[in-house]
This record gives sequence, C-alpha cells and structure tokens, in this order.
Amino acid sequence: MKPYIENVMPIPSDDWIVREYHCRVKKEDFACSWHYHTEYELVLYLDPEDVFKGNYFAGDDVGEIHNNTLLLYGPGLPHMITGQINGSEEKPHHSVIVWLKHDWLEKIQTTIPEARNIARLIENSAYGIKFSQHTAQRVAQLLQGIEQLERQFQAIRVIEVLLLIANDETTQRLSASAYRFNQVAGNREIQHKVQLAAKYIEDHYSESVRITDLGQYLHMSDSSAYRLFEKHYGMNFSDHLKQFRIGKACELLASTSKPIAIIAEKTGFQNLSNFNRQFKSVKTMTPSQFRQRFK
Repeated sequence: MKPYIENVMPIPSDDWIVREYHCRVKKEDFACSWHYHTEYELVLYLDPEDVFKGNYFAGDDVGEIHNNTLLLYGPGLPHMITGQINGSEEKPHHSVIVWLKHDWLEKIQTTIPEARNIARLIENSAYGIKFSQHTAQRVAQLLQGIEQLERQFQAIRVIEVLLLIANDETTQRLSASAYRFNQVAGNREIQHKVQLAAKYIEDHYSESVRITDLGQYLHMSDSSAYRLFEKHYGMNFSDHLKQFRIGKACELLASTSKPIAIIAEKTGFQNLSNFNRQFKSVKTMTPSQFRQRFK
C-alpha cells in the first residue's frame, strides 16, 4: 500500500488551518487512505467508544483510538485510521485537526524564546507522537469551538496548544522508523535521492535487498547510500529495511487473515522463526499477540 501526498492547504498563504469534524452517521465503517502531508498534522479524537471505535496506523505503528486521543504526525509520516462510526444527534462523531507549516513553527520559536521546546516537538514528530490524556484534555478545552472564533484569535489558541504539547514530558513515540520531509526540502538533489530510495524499498522490500543494490539504483557508492539513510532516516539501512518490513507485516496482520508464515514470506523474511524474533524485537510482542488486538 503506497501512501499518497494529500494537499490540505487550499490557500497557499495560510500558515495553519483548523478543522472540526462532526458526523451523525449510524454504524458505518470508516477508513481514510494511507497518506501523508508536507505539513504537520495534530489530530484530536473526542469520541467515547460507543460513537467511534477504531485504530490509527502511523509509519510502522498501529494503536487504538480512544476518547481524547491526541496524535501529531510530522511531514512525510504516512498515516491512516480505520473503524466504525455510530454517531447520533445526541452523540455525534467529533474530531479536530490542526495543520501547520514548518516555516511558521520556526517563526514562533524565533519570536517567542520560551517556545524553544517546539524544536524537540518537530524532531520527534518524524516518528509520530501520542500525548498524555492530561495534555489531550487541556488541548480539547483550548480547541473547543475554535472554528467560531475570528482567525486572529484562532492563532492565539493554536500557539497555546503548541506550547502546551511541546512541554508534555510523558509523550509516546509511535513509529519505530523516522519519516522526515522538511529536512531535505532545501536540497532538491538529495530530496530526489531520498524519494528514490523510499520507492526502491517500497518496490523491493519482499525480496533480498542489499545496500549495494540500492547504491547501484541511486548511482551512489555503498558508503554514500549508508550516509543518506543515517542522516535522513535516523538509522542505518538494515534497521530501516527491517522496520519497514515489520510495518508492512503489521498492516497484513491487522487487515487480513493470511497465515503468519505467508505474511513473513511476503514481507521479505527468510523463515518464520527469524520473522517472529525480529517482530518481537520491534513491537515487544509476537505476531499472534499483535493480531489478537484486532479481533
């Protein structure tokens, strides 16, 4: 499943936008496509389980969505959600999404020295971030009715939210692999190489892949290809390939009933025992235990 890039900023001059979503549809399966943005996405789910029950997928991570689930996706991090909406007039589905441009976040840090923790937020967003329930509840209060405010007052609320989440000391990283987009945006040649590398792994992860093969594809030496991964993915080639394969295995475990041995083969693992060992090292549970979460 290849992610597509979604354009969420209809007005190019906007630095951020806020959208509230309400839905009163009863018992309807819901899924958004596997996608990513060039912007940061902060999403807050405000539904009790009897209104929306589902899961998020972020990079190679899968988790459950509960009331006051607050997630941040960085630019380039592929993500999606699946689940069932059971909204009504009394209890409609309710979520709030804030999209933010990288340049605007940089300006906030320059203008407000006390906002320096936003830099850490930006760095960790490459993995995706899940915030504490306490922080999510405070963000819910700040975002309540925000679309009814004039835009200049919306901006104040958005900045307050950023300062609040940047100071949350109990966050949880989502994906084991980092997905970075903005860090290579200033160099088109390097950006093109990174995109080609990602495409090569997407096309060949089920096969035996060596750094030499990738280097030949990119017209780079093995050492240059290694450095490309370490700089822009935050890990070496072998670790990234393993994380990518585990992520694909998670998708199949959660969405199909294929035997685990077949999934191991389809995701590039040479034998079932190696797959089980590698999967547990990344997800801290066996493939069977992981699948059980979605039954």
